[in-house]
Amino acid sequence: MNLNYLSNRINFLKSLQAIIAIIILWKYNTKMLNPTVDSISSMSRSYFTNGVQQNPAYYSPNTLSSIILIVFLFFLFLTRNDILPAIKSKKYNFSRSLAGLFITLIILLMVSRPEFDFSPAKGMPFILIGTPVMLTLILALEDIDLVKLVPQKSWMEKSSFQSIHPWINTILIFVIFISMSINISFLPPIISSDIPFFLSIILLAMALFVFIQIYSESGNPLVHDRRNSTMILIIALPLILYLTTRLLFLLKNPDSVTRERWDLSWSFMDMKNTFEINAWPIQPDFPDDDRWKFLYAAILNSGRATILSIVFCTILGVLIGVTRLSSNKLTSSLATVYVEVFRNMPLAVLLFLIMLQLGESLPLFQDEANIAGWIYYSNQGIFIPRPETARMLMAVAIVLSLWGWSRYRDREGVDDSEEALAKKTLIWSLTLSICLGIILTGDMSLPNYVKPNEGIPGSWNIEDGSAFEITKSFLALIIGLTLFTAAVVAEIVRGSIQALPRGQIEASISLGLSSFQRLRLVILPQALRSMIPLLNSQYMNVWKNSSLAIIVAYSDIFYVIFVMMNNVGKLIPLFLLLLVIYQTGSLIISGIMNFFNSRVTRVKI
Repeated sequence: MNLNYLSNRINFLKSLQAIIAIIILWKYNTKMLNPTVDSISSMSRSYFTNGVQQNPAYYSPNTLSSIILIVFLFFLFLTRNDILPAIKSKKYNFSRSLAGLFITLIILLMVSRPEFDFSPAKGMPFILIGTPVMLTLILALEDIDLVKLVPQKSWMEKSSFQSIHPWINTILIFVIFISMSINISFLPPIISSDIPFFLSIILLAMALFVFIQIYSESGNPLVHDRRNSTMILIIALPLILYLTTRLLFLLKNPDSVTRERWDLSWSFMDMKNTFEINAWPIQPDFPDDDRWKFLYAAILNSGRATILSIVFCTILGVLIGVTRLSSNKLTSSLATVYVEVFRNMPLAVLLFLIMLQLGESLPLFQDEANIAGWIYYSNQGIFIPRPETARMLMAVAIVLSLWGWSRYRDREGVDDSEEALAKKTLIWSLTLSICLGIILTGDMSLPNYVKPNEGIPGSWNIEDGSAFEITKSFLALIIGLTLFTAAVVAEIVRGSIQALPRGQIEASISLGLSSFQRLRLVILPQALRSMIPLLNSQYMNVWKNSSLAIIVAYSDIFYVIFVMMNNVGKLIPLFLLLLVIYQTGSLIISGIMNFFNSRVTRVKI
């Protein structure tokens, strides 16, 4: 009795969940498709008075249909996973994607022909929304042969007919859809008068059909993955159509204020900039350079701050993460205190405190502090000698060459004996000394201290171009990002090391390896497999957290664009530009880390 009660209870809960899911999906489809139909209708109407178009939201049928259908094709190719195989020229079944592309070209040709005069109220919305729905239906029915659903005839068994079996579904669905599009006015009112209602029924039926296929777990893993992708496309299709049409409608909104706000022409970036920034290696000239050059300089500012912070936080995080596992209680406790303090502190507050502390600890501007006339520093910044660029590049090339040579020698095994370590230390010491000598013996520009009036405190200055300036804002940003991110990196390192099997450590001890050798040759190489994906997220966080540089008045991307917003007022174009820049930087970091991840692990499912 109890088992029957539990079984009935479970079935009731499953039925209730299914009903709730259907209701939510239905509400979602109608909520997205209703404004989509209205937007397409508004953008398809043409009113001419004295040869002038009176509908500001009007798009030509070719333009409107091309944009909507090309956007959908992109997601269709993603669903079929055809983009990477096509780029890599792999053997793959592109038939469904090619069929979708061919059908789209036919639809575009029909829309452009005057004899197919689709009305703005019914024809254009039905064909522009119905085409993506139709192509998605073809994907959903890929595993179903409609011919087998009817009584078989003798002529169906002929080889000529069997060869076109895979295309019967596509041809049949396409013919039905085209017939409905051309004769939309003669269809039943449930279709012609309420297009969102009819298409929502089709999408809901497709979702249920594909869900049943997925739930049945029939087919091989590739078929199962394809069904999952199709299900995602069915659910996302109303949102894709809504966002696409909504953006097009906003770009040509009938309201002049909204239309001006969404004007995505960046012609204002070609004008002269109205404020000055401190940048390196590109220092834009104020007020001669345009806003684009100031933006490029800000991107480099953010990039160099991010790269240095990533390097420093990795080194500090690894040291603290390893220290947390130390058997020395005092050492591990101090490392734990560091992690808990900086990990739980808001980065904005940390940057403010660091900037405040630098202003208090560095000498005042009037104190004229320097080190042997080589380095001048105050609460306004630090000025160091400027070496020759060619000699700097030469030194970097020597260091990289030695690193590559050492990696090439260690390709078959690492020699960590005391003699080998002493030899490596000697070689690296000599190399770094030679590089330092190359830099210092060149025509180095020392800071040129200038004080026009000896009787006025604080009137000193460094001649422009005679020294390399490190601003207090840059120091505060680097220190803040390093301390904050190193706490999280330390936890990643600690967790990855503790996830290793204990037998690995015991085996390395039995081999007689020292603590440093165990860490370098056994522990860290294996821990990298779990560390790199987590470090990837933290490195991207460093790039995105650099937008808080506005707190320390550092001229990064967000600061420069924020000031431009106040000066120009083009909020939406500038915010979109900001989004693209940060997204591009995150993708670059992710691509580099994924490359390293592929080198240390080959496990895939």
